[in-house]
Amino acid sequence: MPRLILAALLLALATAWPVAAQEAAPAREAVVANDTERLMSEIYLYLVGAAEPGRDRLGSAVLPPRASLRIALPRNAACGWEVKVLFDDGIEERRRLDVCRTARVAFTDSGPRRDLVVANDSDAELRELYLWPSANARPGDQGRDRLGARTVPPGESLPLRLRGSAECLFDLRAVFADLSEEKRQRLDLCRSPRLGFGDPSLPVRAATVSNRSRFVVRELYVRGMGQEAWGADRLGAATLEARAEVALRIRSRDCRYDLRAVYENDREETQPGLDLCRDQAVELAGPAPAVPGELRRVLVVNGYHRTVSQLYLITPDPDDWGEDQLGDAVLAPGARQEVSITSGCLADLRVVFDTDAAEERRGIDLCATTMVLLRPGWTLAERLDAEAPVVAPPGGGPLVGGVRLRNRSALPIVELYVDRPGSPQGADRLGRNVLAAGSVMDFAPPTELGQGADRCRADLTAVFRDGRALRLPNFDLCSGEEVPLQ
Repeated sequence: MPRLILAALLLALATAWPVAAQEAAPAREAVVANDTERLMSEIYLYLVGAAEPGRDRLGSAVLPPRASLRIALPRNAACGWEVKVLFDDGIEERRRLDVCRTARVAFTDSGPRRDLVVANDSDAELRELYLWPSANARPGDQGRDRLGARTVPPGESLPLRLRGSAECLFDLRAVFADLSEEKRQRLDLCRSPRLGFGDPSLPVRAATVSNRSRFVVRELYVRGMGQEAWGADRLGAATLEARAEVALRIRSRDCRYDLRAVYENDREETQPGLDLCRDQAVELAGPAPAVPGELRRVLVVNGYHRTVSQLYLITPDPDDWGEDQLGDAVLAPGARQEVSITSGCLADLRVVFDTDAAEERRGIDLCATTMVLLRPGWTLAERLDAEAPVVAPPGGGPLVGGVRLRNRSALPIVELYVDRPGSPQGADRLGRNVLAAGSVMDFAPPTELGQGADRCRADLTAVFRDGRALRLPNFDLCSGEEVPLQ
């Protein structure tokens, strides 16, 4: 009997052992080794025969040279896997991996190689670079972009390594950020391993172009004085948003240039004869009028206790009200917003409240009116900027008329001070903004000047970019008139 019991126990253990061994089987993994001198930007690991490679195993990371990535595999995973990697120079390579035999797959550099230096001394960023052996040159057969995900900014250099070709003579095509191109043939890279673009002996003319308008600049061109062609768009595929700026860089011995901006509405602004040796700041005021008339601006003040969600200003008798001048913004009670239109003197104004109620005023004379005070009865009021009390701003005091300041000088106004008569100079009212040459700004008395008639009197000081200051003591801020500053 004891022998029978012992035999039964041994049989039970022998039957259960494969299951226990299976449960204790270690998890498999794959090791991808980067034994090259390049960065791996993407790694994909998937079963042989899979329709899709799945997700990038690096995510937002990269695998540097001489490094490895361990990838955990499911327990009892199949043996056959495919590994696809993408390097930062745009080269894609694949390997087969049998994880049942070895967990490691290595990517190495092979074949002849040639080290180059790409030096960009041009005005624009180098975005694409194609190099192919001249002996194999065929129309359209330029191969891949040798820069891959990299670029070469103006004034910088980049080391570049060519692999897989022992040829010396190459053809070249370079594409820059402004979409201009440069092509060369039969370059001897064995004799001269430096690829230079531009002339490093020329001085650099640099300036900042600021878009002070409310329109997006779609294209930007620069040409030398006396030239007819504008050349390539300096923005390339980018745009210059409203209130944004872009760096302009030109290698040349010349100082004077013409500048042309094309806005999103296909209207243009041209500034001839800019002296980039003297002025390092260029300001775009906005496109020229596309129809007879001038650019009219009016300050709209919300004197209601309701929020204005839409605001339209159009020429009389249009087919529709056009574009909402507030965009994604709103005009809260007591707030103010300057709107504009290119037209003659007359315009129609429509406001829509957050309750969907709307009010309209037809035939507003923008040549005579600089401010519209939205308040009960404004659609029939004799004066649109009447001093009727509205929503009081912080600090008390009604919002009443103001003045329109027009910069009639050739230079922008960079600082503006408005203080009580005879008091020390306070904060700059413009802050980081400027009042460009030829531009206007509607200005209402600041609440800190007090209430009653005293709020309208102040010492006004405008400082131009060259440091010159224009002072207007005991100035009337409630006159409702246009005041030239020059």
